[in-house]
Amino acid sequence: MIVIGEKLNSSIPSTLEGLNGKNEDFVAGLAQRQGAAGAQYLDLNTGMCENESEMLVWAATAALKAAPECALMADSTSPEALRYLFEHVELKNAAINSVTLEEDRLSGVLPLVREFKTAIVGMPIDGDGIPKTAERRVENARRLIGILRENGSEDKDIYIDIVVEAAATGWDAPVKALDAAQALRGEFPDVHLLVGLSNVSFGLPRRGLINQTFLACAMARGVDAAIMDITNPTMKLHLRAAEMLLGRDEYCMEYLNAYRETENGNNA
Repeated sequence: MIVIGEKLNSSIPSTLEGLNGKNEDFVAGLAQRQGAAGAQYLDLNTGMCENESEMLVWAATAALKAAPECALMADSTSPEALRYLFEHVELKNAAINSVTLEEDRLSGVLPLVREFKTAIVGMPIDGDGIPKTAERRVENARRLIGILRENGSEDKDIYIDIVVEAAATGWDAPVKALDAAQALRGEFPDVHLLVGLSNVSFGLPRRGLINQTFLACAMARGVDAAIMDITNPTMKLHLRAAEMLLGRDEYCMEYLNAYRETENGNNA
């Protein structure tokens, strides 16, 4: 499972405060804790900040200094901010989050993907917004993958966001996303399928429980990447349990390690 840490997002009030205040200790701490917990990527969004471009550069520098084992997922709708980042920070194995089928998004982001050789998150959204059926979601993803391939992206560098919506606003929204994931996994075995995990529980109580349960469901349907709070020991334990039950954890060692970490934390 490819884990993308969600905490460096300016839509989180505490993160926005830390970013706007250029609190390097705060940003470095968030990055370090996510990397230490097992994140391979740090999702960085500064869209709510006073100067998105400059903040992307500052925050990326601070975060990657603290967590050099992580790669950066630059989360922005602004091609100008993304270009500014890639021109001012040397990044390895970076990803851009995200592109859609809308022409302005495609024309702005695809040249950056080609020039800087990044991975790319694609959202199967067109001018009509988020598809209302799993079938339309798959159709849009198929079109998007075709465009990305034509522009030089290899399947291993393509992440398709299954765009799960909040269950509170559409009781069948999660299962539509899961059905789309299963169909896409069968058709595109080397393309990554990604979920923004916190979206599914928005507006409901016990959000952690919902997120953890949906993660297991999504993994069983072929999702192999998640933007999530890996610093939450319970979330990490559920992730390792799902990997174990899906036959991806030889001798259950990762699960046992996560269990011991959780128990040690509870006893501290």
